[in-house]
Amino acid sequence: MEKSKQHEILWDRFVRFIHWSVAALFFTNFFFTKEGGETHEWVGYAMTALIIARLLWGCSVDGAARLSSFKPSVQKARLHINELVQTKKDDHHGHNPLGAMMVWFLWGALLLCALSGWAAHEKLFDAKKLFEEIHEFLVNMTLAAVILHVAAVLIMTKLTGNNYLRGMLTGKRSQ
Repeated sequence: MEKSKQHEILWDRFVRFIHWSVAALFFTNFFFTKEGGETHEWVGYAMTALIIARLLWGCSVDGAARLSSFKPSVQKARLHINELVQTKKDDHHGHNPLGAMMVWFLWGALLLCALSGWAAHEKLFDAKKLFEEIHEFLVNMTLAAVILHVAAVLIMTKLTGNNYLRGMLTGKRSQ
């Protein structure tokens, strides 16, 4: 691939595959599998493995997908909001500061969902009911964050004119 073509790619195929696979697995477990069932369990394990693979990938790859390129920062998020209000532009290559915070939140929440589900299944510390309640709370919190994430993508697309969905579908920057 020639250098100019590489520069156009924002999200590589592996990142996009992980993103859409994790989303599909989360919704599969939320809407279609039996809570506590074997399929639910294995879908959770697969989702966890994909998130871990993405984190490892983010340690080795360059560009927007590198974990160090989107460290969460409340201060940077505030500055970003002020800039958005004033300019209606988002010139970040990759995740903007709000998006970075959401990505890290979702990864953490999904991993905690998996951990609490596993702890409930294993009856860790004889606290199955407690872990089930924690798991249910985390799953619902994650669903709320996913809805907020999708809403933010739609709002930011409208506000800035950048097609963020296109970037996650094709890998190409849309500014």
